[in-house]
Amino acid sequence: MRVLVVGGGHASLPLLANARELRPSGHGVTLISDCDRLWYSGMTPEYLGGVYTHADVTIDLGAICEREGVRFVPEPAVHLDPEARFVETASGSRLPYDVLAVDVGAANPATGRAPEAVRTKPLHRIGALAAFLHEVAVGESERTLAIVGGGAAGVEVALNVSAHPQLRGRLAVTIIEPGEALVSGFPPRARRWAADRLRSRGVALRFGTEVIRAEGHHLDLSDGSSLLADRVLWATGSVGQSWLAEVLPADAQGFVRAGETLQVSGHPHVFVAGDAAVVEGHEGLARVGVHAVKQGPTLRRNVRALADALGEGKTVEAAGLERWAPYPAAPLILSSGERDALFVVGSLALHGAWALALKHRVDRAWIEPYLSHPPSWSRRTDLRAAAQGPTDSTWETTAPRR
Repeated sequence: MRVLVVGGGHASLPLLANARELRPSGHGVTLISDCDRLWYSGMTPEYLGGVYTHADVTIDLGAICEREGVRFVPEPAVHLDPEARFVETASGSRLPYDVLAVDVGAANPATGRAPEAVRTKPLHRIGALAAFLHEVAVGESERTLAIVGGGAAGVEVALNVSAHPQLRGRLAVTIIEPGEALVSGFPPRARRWAADRLRSRGVALRFGTEVIRAEGHHLDLSDGSSLLADRVLWATGSVGQSWLAEVLPADAQGFVRAGETLQVSGHPHVFVAGDAAVVEGHEGLARVGVHAVKQGPTLRRNVRALADALGEGKTVEAAGLERWAPYPAAPLILSSGERDALFVVGSLALHGAWALALKHRVDRAWIEPYLSHPPSWSRRTDLRAAAQGPTDSTWETTAPRR
């Protein structure tokens, strides 16, 4: 059977990293991805804050494919034909499949308003922000960063870059949020904590306005004012991939509708996971990495089970696929850039050094088995020691291979 994986994301990683288990049954695996490294969203803000190195927070998909015998096609996918069962890439190549697993993530909306902005979705574009921060750290003049969106992603980046020792006095940060508070979905205590911590570091907070247009260094805001910024980070929610929504059932935001087995309704040979999907019965879930990570083992087992069933001439129904369900309670932990973190679950919000230690344990335990090289923290016994300050090699200025 031909197993095609489109997008090397958090949910598809277990499938790719264990692709050799499909070989004895005669299944071949191909990956289509426009980036050869997976950026781990849970650790990227701390990378920008100097805690981790580029090698710590990115997973070499090319190395995993080579090890597991996966064919790697380094291109973006642009079209899917679920009836003829092929995916077309940007170069015009058509790759057929018997079983398809899609994990291409989401995109920040309103791209036309800010064509030059760095976007948090897809996350691998964040390398451009890292290069800018390196320029600021070694430069002599103060620079400015505007973060559009005061949700968890924008706030955690602001917390980490504003605490970075090499950026203090060199980088002025402004968060632009159309609502009246940061992290509006968090409990009031957490919202106050985030705002107070950022203001104490000189981060400017602009509420009740949004960016109408960002071009060059100039931002026009809906309240009639304007802002100058050397760099813009766009962190305002997400929408689905249009090339998928055109041919598969999707909601109003373009997220593909999948059942609890992660199969697409009406297209049982197609699985969709991660930020690209909205799972039946769990439509209100936040688009955070913890849910994609939990989908990973289910996607791996179901793809293999379906490929085995089809290879044996059985029906899709005979594959015996398992159902995915999210954690009953999925806590979010935002690092502060210092020696503590904010822990939020439901209406509970706590902060302290213990929360940062917990975050580091969870993040490192997940990513370390997938890394190609020993991580920088392997010699550290204190899980909070990373927050004491970065090394000169914190940032990588080389753009990821595409």
